[in-house]
Amino acid sequence: MKFSGKQVAAARELLGITQPELATAAGVGLNTVVRFETGQGEPYQASRAKIQAELERRGIEFTNGNSPPPEGEGFGVRLNLTKAAAYVRAEKGSAK
Repeated sequence: MKFSGKQVAAARELLGITQPELATAAGVGLNTVVRFETGQGEPYQASRAKIQAELERRGIEFTNGNSPPPEGEGFGVRLNLTKAAAYVRAEKGSAK
């Protein structure tokens, strides 16, 4: 799925995490996240995949075209609360 740096910034806002936190969790450089979010460059495909995987692991769903919303065009992000809660439970379990 194609997603933009602005969607990544919105996803971070929903999750309440910083650019450095995302970069560390995704295993990419901070500059990669900053440049992508500010439209100053496209990350390598591998870095893009790591960013996407980390955000989705935390419950983020990227939306574009008709998936969702069911009618009309649009793109954005949403937080799947069930997936987010599962991530939090897993993190708490691994911290013990």
